[in-house]
Amino acid sequence: MKDFKVFSKAPEIYCSMLKDIESAKEFVYLETFSFGNDKIGKRFLDVLIKKAKQGVKMKLLIDAWGSTADKTFFKELINYGAEIKFFREFRYVIRIFSKNHERNHRKLLLIDNDITYIGSANISYRFIDWREVVLRLNGDITIPFVKSFIRTWESSGNFNSRRMKSVFHKGFQIIHDFPSSIHRITERKYSTLINQAKKEIKIETPYFIPTGGIMNALAEAIKRGVKIMLIVPCKSDNFLVDVLRDRYLGRLYNEGINIYYYKPSVLHAKLLIVDDKFFLLGSSNIDYRSFIYQYEINFFGKNIHIISALKNHFEETLSQSELFNYSEWKKRSSLIKTLELFMHSIRKFL
Repeated sequence: MKDFKVFSKAPEIYCSMLKDIESAKEFVYLETFSFGNDKIGKRFLDVLIKKAKQGVKMKLLIDAWGSTADKTFFKELINYGAEIKFFREFRYVIRIFSKNHERNHRKLLLIDNDITYIGSANISYRFIDWREVVLRLNGDITIPFVKSFIRTWESSGNFNSRRMKSVFHKGFQIIHDFPSSIHRITERKYSTLINQAKKEIKIETPYFIPTGGIMNALAEAIKRGVKIMLIVPCKSDNFLVDVLRDRYLGRLYNEGINIYYYKPSVLHAKLLIVDDKFFLLGSSNIDYRSFIYQYEINFFGKNIHIISALKNHFEETLSQSELFNYSEWKKRSSLIKTLELFMHSIRKFL
């Protein structure tokens, strides 16, 4: 596949998305965790209304927890025939943790069976300065993504909906993950790829609270002589998650993993590259919440052209990152260490 583009900057992602929506003739399907009631959300809303007036079919599936835009925000769009669903509004009070914790974290934009955007970016001005990784694909790869979206659309909010299996298409795999403490599809894919690595592993993730399986896979890779580079944000948007994350970094550093803090802004990209042969990107973070509690969608492949572009993205991220300082890490205060222990005890519920 050569008809693709990798994006890292939110303004460029939004401009490209809006341009493609402007060109839509049949349909626009959008699935996102966060849609903002702000100037970015309103820019998208204006273009969506314009296309809805022209008869373009619209389906928007938005997570009720992650978004500031509500039904009132979309009223005019709905009046022009658009269908909008808010994924799992807070109706299940009795099961507030076990079920309301299960969110639709997927990020997907589909246009006319021909254009796909998949990656880490939400739709909101809040994220305008964050570093993302989004892949724009052009061609019939969009068709299985459309099937995935429709399946999620039809079952949204249903706790007992059938699980959609991964889809294979011309050497690519679309990985659909769903809340489960048993299956943990994306975690298993991560572990498999790490276990298969022979030379090098590159990882970008905004939240790093690795499961035991991931920690063991990384440790075994180091023993095999695999070089591992992990980039996390210097500061994410969640201080407590950062505190817990940092607890793991000293051990990983001592085991031989090269750790870097991305400095300019929040790093929100979710990317894995193994041996410059395989890539995995999408909506999943390397943490318990993504692996166990959320609906996620990820894209796996071994296309050399895409991998080359993703490597360039990674190298650019690395060039703006600072090497982890183990000496400074050891100087953490007693208060921070105590907080780490507490956060570690509840890590599966964050």
